[in-house]
Amino acid sequence: MNALPIALPIEDFCTLPSAAQPMRLMEFVELFRRQVISPHRIGPHRLEFSFANDDGMYAQMSDLVARESACCSFFEFTIEGLDQDHLVLQVRVPANRDDILDALADHAIAAISEDTE
Repeated sequence: MNALPIALPIEDFCTLPSAAQPMRLMEFVELFRRQVISPHRIGPHRLEFSFANDDGMYAQMSDLVARESACCSFFEFTIEGLDQDHLVLQVRVPANRDDILDALADHAIAAISEDTE
């Protein structure tokens, strides 16, 4: 398996200190390990992640995306409860930042793959 970079291509757009960015990415990777299916595109510049709604998942996800939105305002996050057992996280980026969405999807796919090995 090829190693993924420990950062996303956000250096020009993120106000989180560079030293903290790898830890934030690891928080997302930990979240992605709890996906129930691989992420998929739901439209131009939009990606959807699916999770079981258990053990404080909504609170954990809400906290993480709120902190990420504070430093990376180009991300648009939406959390929806499909039913009481499933949550969906939708991520949208501007048209010129699809590279970030692609990198996020790569990390999510790698995380779910690691968990099933």
